[in-house]
Amino acid sequence: MQNFDRALKELLQSFGSGLTERLAGAPAREWINVELPQTQAPRVDLVAWLEDGSLFHLEFQSSNDAAMAERMLEYYAALLRRHARPPRQTVLYIGNAPLRMPDGLVHPRLKYSYDMVDAGEFDAEELLRSSNAGENVLAILCRAPEAEIRVRRVVERLSKLEGEDMKRALRLLLVLSVVRGLVRQVVEEVRYMGVLIDPMQDEFCRELYQQGRTEGRTEGRTEGRTEGRAEGIAQGRTQGEADILLRVLGQRFGELPAWAREKVRAANEEQLGDWSERILQAASLEELLGGAS
Repeated sequence: MQNFDRALKELLQSFGSGLTERLAGAPAREWINVELPQTQAPRVDLVAWLEDGSLFHLEFQSSNDAAMAERMLEYYAALLRRHARPPRQTVLYIGNAPLRMPDGLVHPRLKYSYDMVDAGEFDAEELLRSSNAGENVLAILCRAPEAEIRVRRVVERLSKLEGEDMKRALRLLLVLSVVRGLVRQVVEEVRYMGVLIDPMQDEFCRELYQQGRTEGRTEGRTEGRTEGRAEGIAQGRTQGEADILLRVLGQRFGELPAWAREKVRAANEEQLGDWSERILQAASLEELLGGAS
């Protein structure tokens, strides 16, 4: 979740005037430090002073957390102590599972609530019509039908931005597309529009990918140790590399044909590493793996 938190933070701080007003009712005047100095040092996602003078706290959540209300109450108390102002709080849920978290707590001597917003329920058409690039990007999280058409329209809107703004918005779109499983569609639309962006040069995308490769190597080493031999360790490591590469290939190119799976399973560690480094630059599965043999 940390990578998505970082992407959403950058999205709001770079293109967020419309987004903040949509969620908080007023634009942000100033984003402030969100490290709360107390024993447990809770880190909230975003805090801002709004143009109407109120304090706004926004928390991102990608899964249902049974303790969400208790966490939000802790943040409320910490922010109140620090700023001597009761914060207006919102949780922005970006998960795929149905939202099941409560929006507050009710106890005999306590009644506490905050706003719970499901990004999947946003109106995709309204976000796509917006002149705000941040709202255009947020449309990728909507659960509206015809996802591929929506991806094309988002990329078309963002391609009208200039210079680094366009690259930043497309990069954030790519990161958030992971949430809805739309990475392949975004990469293809960006290439079709003639926009040059290398996902592997992006810190978020590179970290997500390297994390996957590390998990694969860890799984491989564990499997290898159970065999108790150096050969088993090497085989396990290679198998772990192959597993993670197959997962990334499936996300990048869709359902994989049998020949591609067999080729990856039969490859050595050096070949797997080469394919891994070139996966996001290849236009097709055949170009990357060399086709069926």
